[in-house]
Amino acid sequence: MRMAIAVAVLLAAAALAGLSTYYYWVGQELDDIRSRLVTEDQLANPDEPATTSGIRLAPIQCTRVYDLRANPIARRLRGDEIRGLWAYCEKIADMASGLDQRHKPSR
Repeated sequence: MRMAIAVAVLLAAAALAGLSTYYYWVGQELDDIRSRLVTEDQLANPDEPATTSGIRLAPIQCTRVYDLRANPIARRLRGDEIRGLWAYCEKIADMASGLDQRHKPSR
């Protein structure tokens, strides 16, 4: 009986260590993605070459966010951060397609 309890405790400790390592890794991924996306300040000046380039490269990073969104464990561990970054990716996509601009009435 004591052996079963010891094994259960060891398995629980290993699972906790695995989850905490994965939590850290997902956080590192999110930080890396954030650092590669254009910033809010850059989005305010969409005609600058660095911003235009960043907007063109955003789909690569946003694919990484999508992959994290699709992962149920990552969603459980860092769901709010992933959702926030996904919303930001959608904002960048809207800017890239011009959907964020208001249509001017025809004269």
